[in-house]
Amino acid sequence: MEIGVLPDPALLYLPLATYQGDMDVVVDAGQSVTMYQLVAASSGTFAATIHAPVSGEVLGVTEIAAERYLTIKNDFCYTEKALTVPDTAAWTSEDFLQYLLYAGIEGSGGARFPTHLKYRVAPSTIKTFIINGAECEPYLSADYILMKTAGAKLMAVLQIIQRMLMPDEIVLAIEQQHKELAVPLAQMAKQFGLDIALKILPNTYPQGGELQLIKSVTGIEIAKGSIPAHHGMIVSNVGTLWAMAGAFLEGKPYTERIITVSGNRSRTLGNYRVKIGTPLGHILRETQHEWNQQAQTVILGGPMMGRAAVSPLQPIHKGVGGLLLLENADPQQMNCIACGYCVDACPQHLMPLEFVRHNQEEDLHQLKAFHLEDCIACGACAYVCPSDVPLMYHIQVGKEKLRQERSDTSV
Repeated sequence: MEIGVLPDPALLYLPLATYQGDMDVVVDAGQSVTMYQLVAASSGTFAATIHAPVSGEVLGVTEIAAERYLTIKNDFCYTEKALTVPDTAAWTSEDFLQYLLYAGIEGSGGARFPTHLKYRVAPSTIKTFIINGAECEPYLSADYILMKTAGAKLMAVLQIIQRMLMPDEIVLAIEQQHKELAVPLAQMAKQFGLDIALKILPNTYPQGGELQLIKSVTGIEIAKGSIPAHHGMIVSNVGTLWAMAGAFLEGKPYTERIITVSGNRSRTLGNYRVKIGTPLGHILRETQHEWNQQAQTVILGGPMMGRAAVSPLQPIHKGVGGLLLLENADPQQMNCIACGYCVDACPQHLMPLEFVRHNQEEDLHQLKAFHLEDCIACGACAYVCPSDVPLMYHIQVGKEKLRQERSDTSV
């Protein structure tokens, strides 16, 4: 299995939304930009940056599916901004964090949490640094192929992390289905002078979530909303480490990632290197598919935690690890029968059936009382529901209402 490379699109749409808020565009419409040039940034606690994946012309900001994007017209010249490989050996802790921000590194597993903020800890305060290789959602294999083909780059990054954070131990967590990677990765770690423990996990879902993975690896259960670093732990996704490798070893900001193209409607299965901002319609065409909402649902991400796309212009962002084509189901939605299956399936010990009722009643107080914000949106509740109640819809809408309430309150 190799990583394929797709032709780049004529237009790229760079997401301006961040983990919290939006970035400000720092280039003008009509301006020419070089590859790797900074084009948007935000400041504050959750500061973020994004860079041009290609050279070309800035066309301005456009809205796609209620989100803002900076549009760049590709000139296919690939004129690069001069890159400088950082001298990581001379870094202080602050140099390390500032470079993570400069390079636009953020969580690649879906959450898009700024890596510079996650790693802002005092050296030697982290007991366990966990590499999340538990790619537990069906169809996805981008992290697997990175562990299989880019092990040396991952180890080089871990050397730097070891020096900067000084954790007591580094643990690589992979699932039983990928256990053949254990020996070669352990051997490679030794070549880089790293003492990495390997944790083989059962093939269960949703243990790829940060808190679930911490419990699987350490046996410690951390409450939702707690900061793992305060408990002496940091979890980083394999895809995030790969993005850091491009920055640390080559001086390249985070402008491309590996995604899986798959699904039960997909004719071309595989993993591909694509530019951030590549519209999914372009990827569909280049992999011999089409945009057909009548026959299929296109998911950005995994089948459980991903989001259904509503426009072929929606692009790949830094947290998208998959593009799935799934045959449209015809669920016969019925009323909730209070069977409690969703409660049993919830890894956060929540009551998803209550989210539906109180979202329909617009009762934000009760949504908070039933801890909607502790939901990790894993989709396990919807998967087991015998009545096909649209649990994830109500969870997403309810969370958006709570976010809007916070925003209104802060104004």
